[in-house]
Amino acid sequence: MKVNIGTYSFGGIESYLGLGLTLKEKFQKIKDLGFDGVELLPVDLDNPVEDIKAWADEIGLEIVSVHAKPELEIVKKMAALGGKAVIWASTPFNSTEEAIEVAKELDEMAEMAAPYGIKVGYHNHSQEFFVDKGKFLLQTVIDNSSKCYFQLDCGWAQNGGCYPPSFIRQNLNRFIAIHVKENSKVQGPGPRPASRHDQKGPGGSPFGNVKELPLEKRLEILEGFKARMNDPEQAKRFSVQCKMGAPESNMNWQEIKNALDEQDFEAFWVIEREGFYDEHDKCIAEDAAYVHEHVK
Repeated sequence: MKVNIGTYSFGGIESYLGLGLTLKEKFQKIKDLGFDGVELLPVDLDNPVEDIKAWADEIGLEIVSVHAKPELEIVKKMAALGGKAVIWASTPFNSTEEAIEVAKELDEMAEMAAPYGIKVGYHNHSQEFFVDKGKFLLQTVIDNSSKCYFQLDCGWAQNGGCYPPSFIRQNLNRFIAIHVKENSKVQGPGPRPASRHDQKGPGGSPFGNVKELPLEKRLEILEGFKARMNDPEQAKRFSVQCKMGAPESNMNWQEIKNALDEQDFEAFWVIEREGFYDEHDKCIAEDAAYVHEHVK
């Protein structure tokens, strides 16, 4: 089984802001740490497509997807890179009615992307497992869409109160990918999420055009994020990401694989790290090794 990782895991918000390592440097590190493929961020696609493809080919990585709002330009770039999917990395919605709106928007995006051979997906955090009218908000999105797919972030799902193997089996053939994120606690989805109608500007990634911002502004955004992470309520979200296979883990990766194997197609796996139990590279390398060795 191939194991992929997102460039997000090499800097987090810093990566979204186009700071830190260059994309080619990340590709080389990803390969050296034992991964087969990579999931990109919007800022990564600011590099010329020809260069991205050449770097991936030279280093020996497959480009599987990008975490970005599915827009035509992004879809065309992923098609040129031989990618599989453009995955919307979360957008605010807080009710059954708003979940239905998101479902319809995802289906429209999927129709747009289909002629390019690209699938559209949606990636969850914990808040999508808030229950409204007796149902997870994410389940309402799934029930009211038919052309899009989903990337189940299994760690955030478990953290939000959803058991990933059961959720996958309830919605077979809807999961094009999963995010592999360890988890040691169920914290719940939190209070009712923000409304999509209370947001400034369109939904989607707030980092879509970061390379247009001066370096000073990007550094200011990064420092603001770090300051928010000093809030104990914010920081606790990342304190649950233990070592894969640790005694405190509440994840069953083999059973998740078993559930995915019941689909008519193979879902691709993307490791994502936001909290590290050890030195960054060692932690990520151990994640890749664990999946390769223990999930069959």
